[in-house]
Amino acid sequence: MDFRVLAVGDVVGNPGMDRISRSLRKLKRETGADFVIVNGENASVVGMTPQQAEDVFDAGADVITLGNHTWGKMQIVDYLEDNRYILRPANYSGRMPGRGMGVYDCGPIRIAVISLIGRRDLDWKANDPFTTADKLLASLEKDKPTFTLVDFHAEATSEKLALGYYLDGRVSALWGTHTHVPTADAQI
Repeated sequence: MDFRVLAVGDVVGNPGMDRISRSLRKLKRETGADFVIVNGENASVVGMTPQQAEDVFDAGADVITLGNHTWGKMQIVDYLEDNRYILRPANYSGRMPGRGMGVYDCGPIRIAVISLIGRRDLDWKANDPFTTADKLLASLEKDKPTFTLVDFHAEATSEKLALGYYLDGRVSALWGTHTHVPTADAQI
């Protein structure tokens, strides 16, 4: 079965939103992507507004994931409750608004998307992403989706690799978002 997923990480500020608005549908066509997940937690540089989420969906995203800046724009709180296509990290406290996993029917294909956040070098006191993943995957056993996709929003590459090895063979794909990459133009 040929099913292509396009994962776009860390849309940042107005330049990122402009690029998504202008290019996501074209990129979706060029890659033949059947399903698109966009990490939008930095759409406002720190956080995302409901209008920005709507703009990302209008640009062609099927699901939006968030991360450590989920609560950067508090107007998103009600939107997280109302829209099942936007996911905050599942390993935040269970009392947080919104959801950390969604299962979506795409014709004969069922896709589970899990959003997790790392704990190394991030300020949030999130629950263990490893045990959270175990619990979420166990909840899917009864009605197993065709594909299970994980956006792991973490700072440390080592933590991302560890979760990748831990979930190897249990999920269809796992990718990391958030990592800050030094560039040649960085000012010291």
